[in-house]
Amino acid sequence: MPTISLSSGPLQDQLNQQHTHFASHSIIKRLWEKDHTIWRSEEVHQRSILNRLGWLGSLDLMLAHADELIAFGKEIRDAGFTHVVVLGMGGSSLCPDVCRATFGSAAGYPQLLVLDSTNPTSVLRIEKQIALATTLFIVASKSGGTTETNMFYQYFFGKVGEVRKDAGQNFIAVTDASTKMESIAREKGFRRIFLNPEDIGGRYSALSYFGLVPMALIGMDVKALLLSAEEMRKQSRFETVQNPAAQIGLLMGEAHNAGIDKMTFVLSREVSTFGYWAEQLIAESTGKEGKGILPVEGEVITGEFDPAQFGSDRYYIFILLEKDVPLYTPLFERLAAKNIPFVRIVLSSLYDLGSQFFLWEFATAVSAIVLRINPFDEPNVKESKDNTVRVITEYTANGKLPVKHTIAKQGIFTLSGEPAYASSVTGDSIAGILKRHFSGKRNEDYIALLAYIDQNSGHESELYSLREELTGLFGLPATVGFGPRYLHSTGQLHKGGKANGIFLIITSDEPADTPIPGERFSFGTLKDAQALGDYQSFADRRYRLLHLHIQGTAAEGLRQLKQALLH
Repeated sequence: MPTISLSSGPLQDQLNQQHTHFASHSIIKRLWEKDHTIWRSEEVHQRSILNRLGWLGSLDLMLAHADELIAFGKEIRDAGFTHVVVLGMGGSSLCPDVCRATFGSAAGYPQLLVLDSTNPTSVLRIEKQIALATTLFIVASKSGGTTETNMFYQYFFGKVGEVRKDAGQNFIAVTDASTKMESIAREKGFRRIFLNPEDIGGRYSALSYFGLVPMALIGMDVKALLLSAEEMRKQSRFETVQNPAAQIGLLMGEAHNAGIDKMTFVLSREVSTFGYWAEQLIAESTGKEGKGILPVEGEVITGEFDPAQFGSDRYYIFILLEKDVPLYTPLFERLAAKNIPFVRIVLSSLYDLGSQFFLWEFATAVSAIVLRINPFDEPNVKESKDNTVRVITEYTANGKLPVKHTIAKQGIFTLSGEPAYASSVTGDSIAGILKRHFSGKRNEDYIALLAYIDQNSGHESELYSLREELTGLFGLPATVGFGPRYLHSTGQLHKGGKANGIFLIITSDEPADTPIPGERFSFGTLKDAQALGDYQSFADRRYRLLHLHIQGTAAEGLRQLKQALLH
């Protein structure tokens, strides 16, 4: 089990009051009894809360079926499959992606890949990495009607059908009962269908079939991971003073209420991808009703880091392997001396991530009690989806996508935005306009780079480098989201949160496109429609938003953008 310590900084009095409140009102006991009124009592929230608390008991089901999952993993290995590809979005894809990056595949087991982008470059990149005949596709969708997942399925089912008659044997489904995807899977003869409990939401599904099936298929020790999670679940039944997950949740809520709402993750390299799973969970659960905790993950923070470089709206979450603790001890001391809150979680092994999946689900649910919000709905996610449908409808009717207002063109860049906002960020160059755009209020605002480009290591490196420069130049936290993936993650926070974001949507020309079987549009058109739909959601709120399009390669455009901003 991990060791966990918490330094509350200036928040100790508020936390003491919460410990008393939770104990006197039996909040933890009522949470386990699934009393929805600890979050919200209104009827409109009752159903969505009660229908999303299955994660509290999912470990019982998974432990009961662990041997079955292990046997299925061996079946796929012995059948000669070389690759497994998860086709999913949001909670259906992020946990498998964390496991892919953290554990890799055991000897003899297939390599795991994850497709969670409609970018045609991403789709074609996955296709080039695999042999279709020896690839197992996991179609993962809670609702069974996720647009992106269905498009992925249509594309690859057609491709597999070109190399074998019984294409369904290369597909399995993870979905809820009685969904459209279950019907398709039965009709097409899928190799296996895993029906997940219907009362588990996507972002709380790591310790359900959505997370465990991919783990088993790459030969992970699923029992070890589940037992780690079970130990944390046992601790989470105690009162808050003995309950590390609840303590972290109380810190999250009280820090937010004190204006310390930027939760900065610092992780050991081996578990670094856990940050974007936690980012999705926290952002989508808390970013609503004008409230929201902003997770900041992926920054380069070493033991020599001086927290004075960042604003007073930050606190820090360290998730470290034991070997890395000495490297950060000087930073722990500096944070304590400056009275900055931080949490230190030390993992004894990689399989302690099981405990972390449960801890952060529980902590996030507790933080929402403090914030007095419903952590299990996502009221603003549907807007971008509806806008995308309107854009696609317009495209199929006249063959053209809507055109936005152009602010400036310069070299390979075209900058667009709403006329009213554009008039407030004028400049003599695109770099000058962007500098005014990014000039927000320190200790309050944040920057979000929303890139509808292929998520590869080169693009990640360029974007992370750009965001570090932006933080240095403007003194604001900067986050990176790849579209359309972030629509199922931080998108809820960006639209439903505090309205303190400064947004730049980035698109680029794609080197190739590919059609979607059965549709009148391609993956490239769908990706562009999603970017336009999301743009419209921001614009309707009159948020600080610009759209930068790069003619040519995204990598070269990002390099030129960074150079321009630095001069």
